[in-house]
Amino acid sequence: MALVDVDSWSTEYESCSRLSHALLDKLNHRDRCQNPSLEYNRLTSSIKVGLKQFDNELQQLKSKLNDAVLEGAITFEESERRQRQVATLQSQRQQIQKKYIDNCSAVAQSGMGVTAFSGIRSSGRTADDDFGDAENDSDVAPIIDTSDVEALKQHQIAILEQQNHGLDILSQTISRQRALATQLGQEVEDQNEILDNLAVTMERVETGVGHETHNITLVNRTDNKTWCYWLVIIVLFIAIVIVALI
Repeated sequence: MALVDVDSWSTEYESCSRLSHALLDKLNHRDRCQNPSLEYNRLTSSIKVGLKQFDNELQQLKSKLNDAVLEGAITFEESERRQRQVATLQSQRQQIQKKYIDNCSAVAQSGMGVTAFSGIRSSGRTADDDFGDAENDSDVAPIIDTSDVEALKQHQIAILEQQNHGLDILSQTISRQRALATQLGQEVEDQNEILDNLAVTMERVETGVGHETHNITLVNRTDNKTWCYWLVIIVLFIAIVIVALI
């Protein structure tokens, strides 16, 4: 890894965690609203969009975690920690889904009770009229708050900008590492060249020492032969002197 560990996991996890808390707050707020109402429909639509966004971010976290594990980019301990974080987000997702379904079921049961009570009081209404009203209620389209959609878009843009910033830092770090590696390679080449020159010099010195040793050996051999000649000369000289005296 580079000198600076640029990892968007923590940022994306915090973003997904904040989104889950925001969805729970909206569900609690929707429970306090009257149904049907514009505020209730607005919150319902916002929650649906938020759930889709939450699922997408959670899937991205899972995918990045799998890639990091396969590539060996994180340690085993870090992998275990991130898996626990993903499990926490999945548990929050189930909690949101259960609360959303329970609320819808309670609203449906409440609506059935109100319809039955209204049918008892409104004796002038026919069964066909009640069925027509039920059809009209079911056809009411949820109102999507453009401000929430825009906020989600801005949230996505902010995440992308953070990722791009992290990638820029990573690219700069890689460039510095590459320049450092190039410089280190050049220094290694220089050191190798110095070692080669030193080896050549040592070889020359060794050759010169061997040559001089050979010359010294020859001189020693010559000296060993010379003392024999001197010994013969001295013996002859002594013999001449003795003969002359006789």
